[in-house]
This record gives sequence, C-alpha cells and structure tokens, in this order.
Amino acid sequence: MLFLLASCAVWAQDTIMLPSVEVEADAIRRNQAEAAMERKMDTAILKRLNTITMSQLLIQHSPVFIKTYGPGGVATASFRGTTASHTLVLWNGFQINAPSLGQVDFSTIPVYMTEQVALKWGSGTSANSGGLGGVINIDNNQHFGEKLILDLKQTYGSFNTFGSYITAGYSWASHLLRVKAYRASSDNDFEYLNIGVIPHQVMKQKNGEYVDYGLMPEYQWRRRKSLITIVSWNQWSDRNCPQIMPNVNNDNTKEYTDNGYSRNFVSYKTYWETGKIETKAAYFYEKQHYFLESYTDIGTPVTQINSKNDANVVHGIADLYQDIYRSWKLNAKIQYDYEEVRSNNYKGVKDRDILSFYAALTGKLLRPLDVRLTLRNDWVDWESKGFFPTATLSYSSLFVRGLTVNVGYSHNYRNPSLNDLYWYPGGNENLRPEDGRTIDGNISFNRYFGSLLVESTIGTYYSKVKDWIQWVPTTYRYWIPENVNTVIAYGAEVHLKLNYHINNWNFSLSGNYVYSHTTDESGQQLIYIPLHHANAFAEIKWKTWNMTYTVEYTGERKTSMNPNDFYGFSLQPYTLQHASLGKQIKKFYAEIRVNNIFDVEYMAVLWRPMPGRSYEVSLSYKF
Repeated sequence: MLFLLASCAVWAQDTIMLPSVEVEADAIRRNQAEAAMERKMDTAILKRLNTITMSQLLIQHSPVFIKTYGPGGVATASFRGTTASHTLVLWNGFQINAPSLGQVDFSTIPVYMTEQVALKWGSGTSANSGGLGGVINIDNNQHFGEKLILDLKQTYGSFNTFGSYITAGYSWASHLLRVKAYRASSDNDFEYLNIGVIPHQVMKQKNGEYVDYGLMPEYQWRRRKSLITIVSWNQWSDRNCPQIMPNVNNDNTKEYTDNGYSRNFVSYKTYWETGKIETKAAYFYEKQHYFLESYTDIGTPVTQINSKNDANVVHGIADLYQDIYRSWKLNAKIQYDYEEVRSNNYKGVKDRDILSFYAALTGKLLRPLDVRLTLRNDWVDWESKGFFPTATLSYSSLFVRGLTVNVGYSHNYRNPSLNDLYWYPGGNENLRPEDGRTIDGNISFNRYFGSLLVESTIGTYYSKVKDWIQWVPTTYRYWIPENVNTVIAYGAEVHLKLNYHINNWNFSLSGNYVYSHTTDESGQQLIYIPLHHANAFAEIKWKTWNMTYTVEYTGERKTSMNPNDFYGFSLQPYTLQHASLGKQIKKFYAEIRVNNIFDVEYMAVLWRPMPGRSYEVSLSYKF
C-alpha cells in the first residue's frame, strides 16, 4: 500500500492541470419564421400542475382568455378577441372541436392526459381551417428506455374535492406500453353571496356535484428509422347543473349533463436522411346529453329538454417533410375528414366531407432573414372553398444577439358547425363560411446573461372577419344563426419570462398581458370579451422546496349587445391570487395550495357564482 501511494505521488508531480474551457453557442432551432407565431408551454409547469384542468392552466399561464362557468361547468377559450368557435384545438394533429357545436370544453381536458401544449396564432394557424383566433396544440411525447413507469397522485381539497391519478407501464429501448387513468369529483357546494335575490344572502351552492374520469392506453414501437404509435383517449363526465342566482329558491328543477368521448388514432412515421413522412388515421366518437326539467309544485311539467347528440368523426392525414436545398424545406399535407352527427335536434342524420391540401415552404432569403410561405385549398362536400395563403418574415438582428422581428399575413376561414346548419328549429343551411384575414407582428428577445435567461415578446395584430355567424332572436320565440356582421379585432400582447439559477436556488418569473378590442359594425365590444386580461407567475426553488405565487386579472366584460337591456350590465373586473408550497422527499412530493387567497367575490359569467378561498393538498409518488 505504501508503495502504491508513493507511486501515485510521483506520477502526480507530472500532472498538468488545464483550466476549464466553456463552449457557448445558440441552440439548434428550426426556421425562425415558423417559430415566430408559436409558444410552447413550459414542460416543468405542465408536470407540476398536471392535476388541474386545461382551462385552469390556460387562465394562469397563457394569453388565452377562458370563459368559465365555474368548477364542473363549461369552460371555453377566446383567442385574440374571437369566440370559442374560432379557437381550433388539435390533439396530436387531429381536430377535436365537436362537429355539432364547433367548440371544445377545456374543463373536460385534464393536464394529466397531455405532455406538451403549444399555442399558435396568425400565420401559424395555416395548416388547418377554423383557427381564426388561434390554435391550441395538445400532444403526447415519446418515452423510451425508462424501464418501469409508475406515477401516482392523490389530491383532496375544499368542498370534498378528490382527484386520483395513475400512470403505469414499461418502457424498453424500442417499445413503450403505458396506461394513464384518473378520476376527479367534487360536491362543489361552496358558499357565496347571492346578489340575485333581495335581500342579498349568503348561500351554499346546490346541485353542483360532478365526477370526471378517463383512461388512456398507449403503445409505441420504435424501429431504426420508423415509429408506430397507437393511442386511445377515453373520458366520461357526469355533472349536475346548479341554478343561476335569481332562481336558487326554485327546487322544482332537474338539470344535468352526461357527456363522454373516445378518441383513437394510429400513426406511422418513417425517416430518412433529408426528411420524413407520417401517415395516421383516427376515429372519434363523442356523446353529448343535456337534460332539463322544471315542474310546478303539484308535479306538472313546465319545461322539458332532453337533447342527445352522437358524433362520429374519421380522420386521415399524410404529412411529408423534405429538405430541398440548403436551408429550404418543404412540408406538404393531404387530409380527409368525415363528420357525422345523429341528434334528436336534427331532421335526420347530418354529415360532411372535408378534403384539404396544404403546402409550406420555409428557408432563408438572406443570412438574417427567414421566410415561410403556405397555401391551403379545402373541398367541403366536394365543393372548393378557394385558396388560402399565408406569409411570415422573420429578421434576426446581426447587431443585437437574441433580437428578432417578425411580421405575418394570414387568410383563413371557418365552416359553420352542424348545429349552425341543421339545428331544429332555427338552423340555417344557407350560411356562408366565415372569412378572416389577419396581419400581425412581434418583436422578441431571447438570451442568456450568465445564469439569467430573458425571454420577452411584444406583439400586435389586426383581424377582419367577414360573414361572422351570430345567433339572433326571432318573433317565433327561437333563435336563428345568420351571417350578419363584419367583425374587427385588434390588440396587443406582451409576454415576459425571467429565470435565474445560482447554487441551490432557482428563481422564475413569467407573465402575459393582452389588450383585445373586438367590435362588430355597431362599434360595441363583443360580449364576454374583456379589453384587458393578464396573469403573472413567480416560483422559487431551494434544494427540495418549491414555492409559487400566481396572479390573474380579468377586466370588465359586457353581457349584452343591447345597451338598453336591464340585464346587460357589465361584469366587474377582478383579480385572483393563488399560492402553493411543496417539498420533495425522496420519491414523494407533497404540496399544499391556496386558491383565491383574499376570498374575492366575483362572477365570470352573469349570475353564476364562483368559489371563494379554497385549499388543496396533494401527495405524489414517482418511481
């Protein structure tokens, strides 16, 4: 032993200690013009908040405005001052907007079932029709070589709110078999001040119970230059509908929804040195059931609605990506969609065929100038809807590292939903598609300053939508949809993110502010679209501890286009604040959250109460 130690000492005298070398370079990125109109949600936030709904995630961490009826109620998205029907939602490239309503209820999408969320707007929406306001992409990622997969989460909160989540499977080097499942329920019986009755009273919400549950099995097989994926996303929701504030004393009413869907797809990707092609097919089934019955004190029915809708949708997509020359790349896509709805609100079964052709060309015109040009042509029921072009230019500054300037033009359209066309009574088969054109631009700055990351974007947009579809009342006591308005939407958006890491500490701050001015020909702001809304998120990490603070602000909203309508007053602005504290203990993570810290009373929708201060604790285990 002494001999070995002496030998090491002798050799150590000949050792030369070289100074460390730090190599720094910009991240490899895709065409800047393609990335200019897209923002991906932070994956760390998605993992930490995967027990909440997609509506809660977007409210607190995106520029998208969510109109929500409260816990267990419908939540729809308004992107850049447009309506819920103008926000296109894609799951792994497939449209999931209901063919009947043309909308998506984000309260039925748990973040737990997703792994990547991205927002697109303007010219970034060109690959699909319908996203006049924007597109929300929801995707599942690949996970190979992780071996045993086991992720368990349990939450409990105010109003007897439970959430149970499990992911189990196994990941080999070239195979993945995984199953996700969850169940969320709540009595939803919070107390609130009812200003819809005289005198005002503190009441407890009744008939607000709900239960949601879902199951997603997934299989992936990776070969040398190909990937096969099979996924089935199945969900069910049983929800009671509480009375609005003025009607809470009417106990002779029964109202509930019973909805569910099954979304299934298989895809095949094959790669080569200069490109790839993906072919995929999907079958979606969706059930919507709404029941309302009111009766007199002696049991005589006054109103009865028993609406049942069953939708079957088939998708087929072939997507090609090919390098052409140097930085120039081509993306070409052909897509076929078949939509069918069977409803007791239609006269017979209604269906629609949509065939789409799409091509995009990206590359560099000059060293600092990227360009993206796209063209799409759709055929609906074998009738061409015309050509829809977009163009995006992106300039990367040669003088200020990390600074880019982006401008874009887009032309898109939206088909009327099947409810717009065929709802009985009131559907209008002569409706024209909505036609929208948008000009937008932004300046972004993304750069590291040592341990500090700065990401900032300031943007603006101007949109004009012709043949806007609006449901209007008639003298026959029902409503009909008409192409009645040209709508102008313009505004500004600001996004900021700061992240600083030092030793065992990590500080993060991010926020969004949106100004949305959307008016029809009368010059009035459209209902339920606030001029201002914003959010901010702060996070501090120290070793195994994690603390967050969230602020969300929603400005004043109109509830009627008729200024003389007594019930058309404006909903007051409100600010909500939330906080959480968590700790990692080996493979366990425990967290406590406080929502609406200051117990703010507010309404997001007219006469719909919202919960005050509430608490939630969660415990998770990941193998």
